Amino acid sequence: MRILTYTFETVLHMDSAVSDHDFVLRCQPMSTFAQTVLDAQTIITPQTTLSQQIDGFGNLLQIGRIEAPHDVFSFVSSGMLVVDAGDAHPEPAHPIYKRPSAMTVETPEMLAFVRDVLRVIPNASPEAKAKTLSHALCGQMEYSPGATDVATTAAETFSQKRGVCQDFSHILIALLHGEKIPARYVNGLVIGEGATHAWVEFHDGVRWRGIDPTNDRFIDDTYIALSHGRDFTDCPIESGVFRGGARQKQQVSVVVGGDQ
Repeated sequence: MRILTYTFETVLHMDSAVSDHDFVLRCQPMSTFAQTVLDAQTIITPQTTLSQQIDGFGNLLQIGRIEAPHDVFSFVSSGMLVVDAGDAHPEPAHPIYKRPSAMTVETPEMLAFVRDVLRVIPNASPEAKAKTLSHALCGQMEYSPGATDVATTAAETFSQKRGVCQDFSHILIALLHGEKIPARYVNGLVIGEGATHAWVEFHDGVRWRGIDPTNDRFIDDTYIALSHGRDFTDCPIESGVFRGGARQKQQVSVVVGGDQ
């Protein structure tokens, strides 16, 4: 168990002014069995009123609209939590997490990879299979920023063997589905990253467990979950539409600290 503080800032610079900007944020954590929010706030620039909703996956949405012209949009999310990754209570897995999404369809090549990796432990527990697949995937993939984008599928990334945390997570979800293990995508923050991060939760038959295939380790008390879904498209941290043809440049800064 640890107490973590976090500050997460995203700034979008537009090359020309936009208006009628509708946006949805999933940048503020919620209390769960594994994390308890002690304090949390979000500041938007330009200033506007936020409303809150819960989406179909159980994520906290902060929704707003900026009508006036602006060429910079930013949000700062900060707060404090008590995190205890080992306190995951029993919880059923919804059937939606047993089926592939558009981003996590497994290919014959990926299914062959699963068979080869798990051939010596065909009857192992979901936890052992998740760890073994994560380790094998981490050894095969190259972490390569810029090699993919948010629309790159697990199949495409697995074929080129290069990607980032989003891609590692999509691939592991597909591999776990190949073993009939429910799995889902998680967006969040972690100590030492300096940016947002993504990982996977798999269901061990009783409860959800987190594993980080990019760093090949189980989730511990250094991680803060912000949102989850079948894949990235279900739970982006920021999304929106506006009037205007501006191109955007994004800057992200994340600081997570905690007691020892």
